[in-house]
Amino acid sequence: MNIQGVYHDVNPKWSIGKDRGCATLVYVSQGKVIYWINEEYVELEKGEILYIPSSIDRAWENHPEESHQKYTVVFLWEDRSLENTLHFTKHNEIYRYKTSNSPYYEQRFSTLFTQLLWKKPYFELMSKYVLSELLTQIAQESSEQRASPAKERIAREIQKYLLHNFRSNVTIEELAALAGVTPNYVSVLFKEVVGNTPIQYLHQIRINSALNLLKNTQMSISEIAEYLGYCDQSYFNRMFKKWMGVAPSHIV
Repeated sequence: MNIQGVYHDVNPKWSIGKDRGCATLVYVSQGKVIYWINEEYVELEKGEILYIPSSIDRAWENHPEESHQKYTVVFLWEDRSLENTLHFTKHNEIYRYKTSNSPYYEQRFSTLFTQLLWKKPYFELMSKYVLSELLTQIAQESSEQRASPAKERIAREIQKYLLHNFRSNVTIEELAALAGVTPNYVSVLFKEVVGNTPIQYLHQIRINSALNLLKNTQMSISEIAEYLGYCDQSYFNRMFKKWMGVAPSHIV
């Protein structure tokens, strides 16, 4: 894949008129945004992914009532075998998907954005790898048979708990007690529904929050690490680089 650009729009005050020529992958991380696909109105909201083939006209504009944040990847297919393998890209049609694993997608799109922004050694190879991973994850996640309603309910309860307590030292035993299952099973169940273990999900929430704090506050790295529940700043630095591909010092 030949990546033409990766963009992170934060409450933009502009829009894009009709365009085509490149495949486009959009992930909405906040709010709502309006797309026009072949003159058809499409309203995307937080957590939704939109794939647009290169042959289809597209345009976007701000929602009249709610601002938005989104990531957009514009690319050309070089490996047709991958395009023809994935169920949502091989039919030359748009594909719209609502994920239940927002922290994963926000982290991977953010990694892709920072790779192109900082242009570190091997950034082109890494960017292609991350985009390929994203496309494959979307295909896998959307193709899997939905878990049972009981598993869905338990996983959503754990997600909600983690979102409200991500700054605390949450343990697997604590989550198992919340769900009424064994510690071993709580990780298996959560990963089956969400795609990551509870601890991976917890770190994704923390690192996404760290990225926002680094960009939008005057807090120091050590203050952010402590605020997010990392007692050891060096451990926070390692986790941030693991998920984002760059050290937190490269963001500030």
